Amino acid sequence: AAAFKKDIISIWGNTVPEFGMYPYLPGENSFIAEVKNLPCRPCSKIGYNQCPKKHFYCMKLIDEGEIGMSLES
Repeated sequence: AAAFKKDIISIWGNTVPEFGMYPYLPGENSFIAEVKNLPCRPCSKIGYNQCPKKHFYCMKLIDEGEIGMSLES
């Protein structure tokens, strides 16, 4: 998407963009969805298929409304 200068929506669960696996050259209207300040996050650099804490709040608590609004902008 970045190669074609398209905006990117990037959803982050149990890892964080600061670990270096963020979208290449995100556009002006690109959006990163994540739950900040979650004590158990990040739990892995590359993520897990199952939550070590068994609750997966890093994905369940992402604000879907924010993602929807980013699509409309």
